[in-house]
Amino acid sequence: MRAHYDSELWGLATHPSKTEMVTYGRDSMLAVWDMPTRRQKKYVKLDVPGDGLAISNNAQFLAVGMQNGTFEAFQYESLTKIQSLRNRKGKAISVIKFSPNDEICAVGAHD
Repeated sequence: MRAHYDSELWGLATHPSKTEMVTYGRDSMLAVWDMPTRRQKKYVKLDVPGDGLAISNNAQFLAVGMQNGTFEAFQYESLTKIQSLRNRKGKAISVIKFSPNDEICAVGAHD
């Protein structure tokens, strides 16, 4: 059995068209869940805990914000990392939003 069991869970996003949700917590686990069955479909353990999470409107990308100021982007279907950027001040990423056409991803940190 796998679930968020340690510390807090702040990252939560719903898929724009499927009955799926994604969670990311301070236990460093990024997981995709099937909502009707309440079962985990896939997961990956990341190196750093975090709070911010967003799914692009076209559901191709997943973005996470970490407590050490790192922003990472993943392919939604495979959970393959495609980008990693670090806030030079190292402040926690707390909010992430995609523009309506998914051309811009805005990231907000605690600084």
